[in-house]
Amino acid sequence: MPGPDPDRLSGGGPGTSVPPLVLRCRTAWLLGIGAVAATFLALATLCLAAGSPEGPLGAAVLFAAGALTTSFFLRYCLAALELSDRGFRLRGPLYAAVDVGWSEVRAWRRRGAPSGPGFLRVEPRGRPRVTIPLLYEDAHLLELGLHQGRFPAW
Repeated sequence: MPGPDPDRLSGGGPGTSVPPLVLRCRTAWLLGIGAVAATFLALATLCLAAGSPEGPLGAAVLFAAGALTTSFFLRYCLAALELSDRGFRLRGPLYAAVDVGWSEVRAWRRRGAPSGPGFLRVEPRGRPRVTIPLLYEDAHLLELGLHQGRFPAW
């Protein structure tokens, strides 16, 4: 008895229309980065309110660190990575959805981070490169799809 058609199961066959696979940020990263952002902002506020010896300079550094961490949190942690048979996109509150088709990818590489999950740098043809941190559940499916040049099949 023949098995199921792998193209139909993976969303790549002709005439198939499957909904996109939506990958959300892992809970540990979501909570961890959110807590760090809130902590930086709280410490900056306490530094200004308590009149600490570091003064406004210490508060400014803490506010800058809090702003950058909050920006990363809103841009990537609250975003969703969507994989479909046409391509992939990262969509969130501070990230305008940029659709990248599987056939548009000119090059991609994975970069490791010394204390984090690493990230993918994707270079579509005729567009600026897209950087995607690997914070998402099953983010390895994006790597698999980029390697195969289509919706990931295994």
